[in-house]
Amino acid sequence: MPSLTIDGRRVELRGGETILAAARRAGIEIPTLCHVDGLPPSTSCFLCAVQVHGRPTLSPACAMPAADGMVVATDSEDIRASRKMALELVLSDHIGDCVAPCRATCPAGLDGPAFIACMARGEHRRAAEIVSEGLVLPASLGRICPRPCEAACRRRDLDGSLSIGALHRFCADRDLASGSPYVPAREGPTGRRVGIVGAGPAGLAAAYHLLVRGHAVEIFDAHALPGGMLRYGVPAFRLPREVLDGEIAVVRALGAELRMGLKLGRDVRLDDLRRDFHAVFVALGAQGSRGLGIPGEELALPAADLLERTAEGRPPELGGEVVVLGGGSVAMDSSRTAVRLGARSVVVFYRRSRREMPCLPAEVEAAEAEGVRVEPSVAPVRLERRGSGRLLLTYVRTEPGEPDASGRRRPVPVPGSETAIEATCVVAAVGQSVETDGVLDCDCLRPSGDGIAVDPRTLATSIEGVFAGGDAVTGPDLAVRAVGAGKLAAASIDQHLRGLKVVGDPGLLNVLMGRLDGAQFAALFPGAARSPQAAMPELVPGPRRASFDEVELGLAEAEAVRDAARCLGCGCARALDCRLRVEATRHGADLARFRGERRPPWRDATHPLVVYEPGKCILCGACVRAAEEAREPVGLSFTGRGFEPAVAPCLGAAMAEGLAAAAPRAAQVCPTGALALRSGARGGCRQG
Repeated sequence: MPSLTIDGRRVELRGGETILAAARRAGIEIPTLCHVDGLPPSTSCFLCAVQVHGRPTLSPACAMPAADGMVVATDSEDIRASRKMALELVLSDHIGDCVAPCRATCPAGLDGPAFIACMARGEHRRAAEIVSEGLVLPASLGRICPRPCEAACRRRDLDGSLSIGALHRFCADRDLASGSPYVPAREGPTGRRVGIVGAGPAGLAAAYHLLVRGHAVEIFDAHALPGGMLRYGVPAFRLPREVLDGEIAVVRALGAELRMGLKLGRDVRLDDLRRDFHAVFVALGAQGSRGLGIPGEELALPAADLLERTAEGRPPELGGEVVVLGGGSVAMDSSRTAVRLGARSVVVFYRRSRREMPCLPAEVEAAEAEGVRVEPSVAPVRLERRGSGRLLLTYVRTEPGEPDASGRRRPVPVPGSETAIEATCVVAAVGQSVETDGVLDCDCLRPSGDGIAVDPRTLATSIEGVFAGGDAVTGPDLAVRAVGAGKLAAASIDQHLRGLKVVGDPGLLNVLMGRLDGAQFAALFPGAARSPQAAMPELVPGPRRASFDEVELGLAEAEAVRDAARCLGCGCARALDCRLRVEATRHGADLARFRGERRPPWRDATHPLVVYEPGKCILCGACVRAAEEAREPVGLSFTGRGFEPAVAPCLGAAMAEGLAAAAPRAAQVCPTGALALRSGARGGCRQG
């Protein structure tokens, strides 16, 4: 039998086949973008380049006939370099979003377009499933997350971003209220056990994803009840306890065993956990308080103490005049809590400008609506005790000085501005810290400036089998980032437990278009009609001052569905199986290697079944050949070569004429999603 040798293996020949066909028949993988089985080769991508012995240059395997006695190499340093360059050349003129900006920005990677598409169709149960799979504790985070996804939403520059946080809160609330909330199916038990320290958002998220993968989980926490800072640091008027409890019940239903009232270093040691479990995840929260750094700072009440004691039902006595020092979310929560505890006067001092306050503007507005006075550009100098238990806070006005290490202008005192104010209580809300006692006592565990040192790609610590994430690594941070850390830790721990190389969750390379100007937006989203963002209904300010009832009431179903229908569907329909994205990731392609002017982004949405985005098109010709295969009367061809190349119907016809019958097949063979079925034609909700 005639044969050839591929990578040292003898492969028998079949008449008329190419090197690519022979290799695939033998189970030898050769990557390609432009090749489609059954269609003539185009050799446009050159990703399938191989080295044929005796030939001075590389050859395209998709078009090179296999011959008797041929010796072929499919992998070498030169071949890998050639393929990498081929991908980088394609990427140099590839413009489009692999995933929607909202998903790319979410620290937990929530697939916003997918669940929102389901909501717009009224498929609320499926939407809740997608939300729960992508974002543990979605009802809680829908209330307290600062929503970086909304800041990235492309609709923001038109008429306001989607209310993404309110939408996934709606899905999760509806699911919890159903009486049978979604609990994902678990894989078969692996026999592996994981110990988690901390029942806050990072620990709960890690437990959720580890349990789904079939591992057993025990969570240890020093508090009486789980939830961490979500329970003890966020007031009930922002996050009702029954909502948090309902979401924790889902983690329990998956099989998590929670062991409360056990403090690391006091009741349990890290060495004990390492002995008793196959892996350990340290997910301590930032529940310590930072000092004010002024004389008399010990007289101030730490904000963490105020919020925790209030959450436990034993609030401190604040008196009638309260001063809160700080400008973040904790400061706003503390000031609003003081109002509800009966303070007649509450003022917040922040050392920088109002624009630089780290909390959301909406948080400041909510506090002011409840009677809190916010005074920016004020810094404390000293705190003294007065008679009758009162305090005297001396402060100065500030103005911007020279930039500090962060690049922001440092606030400096205004000469002669020193002033004093009396108060019954001064609350210090200037920052929190991670209490690592009992963790860093282990000589093998390396500390960092913020907590525990880890590999950022995997969250592995310096001890084999011990991982850490959330505030324990970053210092005080957002709950949604802690949930994302728990998700990443679960992926790494699962790899460790299965004896695989621990790489975390590498994901796929992302191409993002970045900010669009008005003309580009109009070209990509033609006909997008203006529609205002959904407004969150609230309790009126007067009555809510005397109650810890939830202030934000949630969207009604009609309003939630209307807002979901505003989604532009930015994410690529082929994000999960785009061959360009997969191969670029596999070959370590550099998005920025070849820079130059790119084609302008635009979208042809005139076809009833498919949408065409020329910016994503790599000019492989697969759709052209599919139209020829279907004997389309008009068909497709290449236009604008050398200028703004694209695929278009022949003779200037409309896309519906060029793909009268072959549209589904053309979308199927497109390797990048440049030609994609509309979401309604695809069925289901997932958009990538």
